[in-house]
Amino acid sequence: MSTAVVSPQIERRALQVLLIEDNVDDAFLLERHLRKNGFSPSIERVETAAEMLQAISHARLPDLVLADYNLPNFSGPAALQILRTSGLDIPFIMLSGAMSETTAVESMRAGAQDYVTKQNLSRLVPAVERELREAEDRRKKLAAELALQASEDRFHRLVEAMPLGLLITDPEGVILYTNIAAQRLFCLDGHHAGIIRLDQLFPDFQTEVFFHSLIPAREPFEAVCRTLDGTSVEVLVGVALLNPDASPHQRQLAAFVADLTPQKKSEELLRRTEKLAVAGRLAASIAHEINNPLEAVTNLLYLIGSTALEPAAREFLEQASHELDRVAQITVQTLRFHRRSSRPVETDLRDLVESVLPLFESRARLLQATVESRFRDVPPVLIHDGEVRQVIANLISNATDALGERGRLLLRTSLAHHPVTGVPGVTLTVADTGHGMSPEILARIFEPFFSTKGATGTGLGLWVSLEIVEKHHGSLRVRSRRPQAGRHGGTVFRFFLPLAPGFEQSA
Repeated sequence: MSTAVVSPQIERRALQVLLIEDNVDDAFLLERHLRKNGFSPSIERVETAAEMLQAISHARLPDLVLADYNLPNFSGPAALQILRTSGLDIPFIMLSGAMSETTAVESMRAGAQDYVTKQNLSRLVPAVERELREAEDRRKKLAAELALQASEDRFHRLVEAMPLGLLITDPEGVILYTNIAAQRLFCLDGHHAGIIRLDQLFPDFQTEVFFHSLIPAREPFEAVCRTLDGTSVEVLVGVALLNPDASPHQRQLAAFVADLTPQKKSEELLRRTEKLAVAGRLAASIAHEINNPLEAVTNLLYLIGSTALEPAAREFLEQASHELDRVAQITVQTLRFHRRSSRPVETDLRDLVESVLPLFESRARLLQATVESRFRDVPPVLIHDGEVRQVIANLISNATDALGERGRLLLRTSLAHHPVTGVPGVTLTVADTGHGMSPEILARIFEPFFSTKGATGTGLGLWVSLEIVEKHHGSLRVRSRRPQAGRHGGTVFRFFLPLAPGFEQSA
């Protein structure tokens, strides 16, 4: 038997070996044989199952397990069973002084990669090299499979978490897959896969056009989909063939769907805001034009008052002058509403409220309602007065609409602190004894386009008011209750604004 001799100058390959062997001399010969054939072995020899279990529990696992078939207190097949049970992928080669063909076959069937007789160690090195190479290939393959699985898992989580709805269909248009966003949009669940067709959700969608087209994708387009609960939703749809090179009966279609409802609401809000802005400019223009004839009428009434009049006529003249003053005041307030301040100014909240009240006096008078004001001396607030005037007008307007005949409207200012941050400021309370609101309505009053006034309401007043309040770092809180036996109903709004800098110490 010839043995290859490796030159000392050649770098030896490190090899960590777990050797199940009770014969020290056999272990020495085995180590020398490996060293002569280009390895630098580090051998850990064990003789019992307990020692083997401890050896394979180390952080540094062996590269190879060599096991004698028979030991006094252990055996190669038992060692092989321990290794298989552990789940470790370590090459295992059975050794024996005299191994029959039947024994070798049984070892291979049990999971040993190879068997070598101690009398023919020339087969050991080729077997070791082959098994180390195959073990490395298995590790690389396993790493690639794990990386692929991790990539697939990441992609699946990404698809499930993305806000766009994804539908995948077969050539017949039957939906095979939907992500969470699509299920939420179309009111689907996992049980609808394989049952619902794409044309049930998109009545005008021609699936076959895309399956039989040579174009793998097309530009996104707007469409109207129909959810399973019968609701129509405007959406943006992008479609693409997942496998355009496949035969028509094997192709799959992916449809990406984006809900356009928020965008459409924003566009509608923009249109309504523009209408309100135009109406405001028109009202301001009309108010400006009214001022000229009002001044002329005022002068004429003054001249008439300078002449000799009957007492009854003079009383009528005074009433006309009083009403004309009210008209003039209303035109001034209308001009103020349209005139926006470019920067915040220190403003007395009481003056701001009193500038708005004349706009609602006639409505309160028709209802024979009582308007009660309780204004305390409070420091000024730093605000955009035109915007805050709009908030106050919205609150008073809503309170007046809720009042019944002989109702009561209370306006009150007082020092307070922000309910969350504790910043000192001023609170305006607007309370009415109207019909109140149910908890369901109360939960939605700040939503855009939500209104209880039918065709006369835009649903934007409180939503815009809340935006203005948050812009000023204030707060807007509301309490409401329906009338009950022996107890009045009503609503209370508390509008908080922080004090102007320098006035915090007075709070």
